[in-house]
Order: sequence, then C-alpha cells, then structure tokens
Amino acid sequence: MKVTLNEILEHKGISQNKIAKDTGISTTTLRNLNHNRTTRISFDILEKICIYLNCGVEDILSVEK
Repeated sequence: MKVTLNEILEHKGISQNKIAKDTGISTTTLRNLNHNRTTRISFDILEKICIYLNCGVEDILSVEK
C-alpha cells in the first residue's frame, strides 16, 4: 500500500500540524502515514481524514503492484 496523504495536503495547502489540530489525530500518526512507516490504520482515523479533506479513501491509499 502507498499512502498519498502528503500529496493531497500539499495540493490543498494544509500542514500536518493543522490537520492534526483540527481532527485530533496525533502528528506522530500523520507523520508515520506520510512516510509509509505504518502497517495499519484505523477506520476512525481514515474517516476523520476523509471528512476533513472531503475526499475518498482511494485518494489517500493506493495499491502498489
């Protein structure tokens, strides 16, 4: 899996600190996601990110073949 959250944040001009503050997701969690240093993500966190960014899961995660 590849996490493309960082690209979306850059495109929308939103910092990791801002999304962390606004959603309650820790900056450590967001940093690990952005650097593909995580092996799992909870549905709650995915939902918060998608609602905040007004996007779908497929915009944040993709399968690398």
